[in-house]
Amino acid sequence: MDGRIAAGMRYHTYGPGRGDTFLLVHGWCGDHTYLEPVARHLAARPARVVAVDMPGHGDSPPSPDGYGVEQMGGHLRALVEALDLRRVTVIGHSLGGVWSLAAAAADRSRFTGLVMLDSAVAGPPGAAESLDQVAESLRDDTSGAAREKIVRSYFRPYSEPRLVERVVRAMGRPATEIAYEPIAGLAAYVRQGADVAALTTWARPLLMIGTDAPFADYAHLTRLVPEAHIGQTAGSGHFVQLEVPAQVNAMIDRHLEITR
Repeated sequence: MDGRIAAGMRYHTYGPGRGDTFLLVHGWCGDHTYLEPVARHLAARPARVVAVDMPGHGDSPPSPDGYGVEQMGGHLRALVEALDLRRVTVIGHSLGGVWSLAAAAADRSRFTGLVMLDSAVAGPPGAAESLDQVAESLRDDTSGAAREKIVRSYFRPYSEPRLVERVVRAMGRPATEIAYEPIAGLAAYVRQGADVAALTTWARPLLMIGTDAPFADYAHLTRLVPEAHIGQTAGSGHFVQLEVPAQVNAMIDRHLEITR
């Protein structure tokens, strides 16, 4: 693994650079390490795996044009073009999955596969209003109390305590604007129906891996994308790839096996 910069973002590569190409995208207030269990698994295929720190996250500088979904998806497309990646399967966790969808739907020539890990697309009625409320709680949350409450809610009572505390600490580090603006951008994206439009445009197989309390409405998702595969983890909160990596990796492997 190494760390380099392209298209204004820090990225890390895993694997020998042969075989399939994967782009891994973390979610809200995260960085590339949140996808490391998936990265190391895919690198052993062997494959070329690129894991990015999105603008304003990890070691990447702030975004010059804001943190809306379309802007963040545009940064992913710029990275793929800068590295001249082709036939890319993009895998995004949480909000990173929404950014990945926006990127993939806008460039179906370079992006050929899509995996979302518990992402807020094709949500139930009232999803935009719920996201607005979350964003508003974060707008002036300089103490980080609201953010911590949200992060802790992503886990289950049986989640491993050391993992919970590690994630809570790490997700508390980004600036207040990095907590607020991406969620506000997601709320606007969903309110406009842009997630539904992007899924309809994608119109290819995709994999959604969620939990027993998913952000997506699975029935709605399969109506929009009949070729979608839906996987649900057992014994995990929102950070599926960190809590039950073997389950997640097995579902990704099976999805790739039957869609390639």
